[in-house]
Amino acid sequence: MPEINLFRHARDIEEYDAGAVLFREGETGEEMFAIIEGAVDLVRSDGLVVETATPGGIVGEMALVDSAVRSATAVVPTAATVARISRREFTYLVQEHPTFALQVMGVLADRLRKANDASERLT
Repeated sequence: MPEINLFRHARDIEEYDAGAVLFREGETGEEMFAIIEGAVDLVRSDGLVVETATPGGIVGEMALVDSAVRSATAVVPTAATVARISRREFTYLVQEHPTFALQVMGVLADRLRKANDASERLT
């Protein structure tokens, strides 16, 4: 998974305890989260952990790219520190830092490939 280490000194850094939920599947999204320390699990409604994002990873970016509802729930399995990135900040970064946009596309491509691989294993 591509790492995005742009947010270590972000303004909106928050600490979460184990079990905290950053967002829920089906909700609309106005922000994404960058993992600074710890991890965040992306969990489907059937309980399957789709991915565990670790430092340098991001979650919630899809809702900012296509404005659709969240496709999974983001749960903190152990204590974690994350940076909250608003839609406005996300748009600014995409416009002003093409490398950031490429990194986000890398994350999306990686997740799509993993989903395709998992789907092929089920058939």
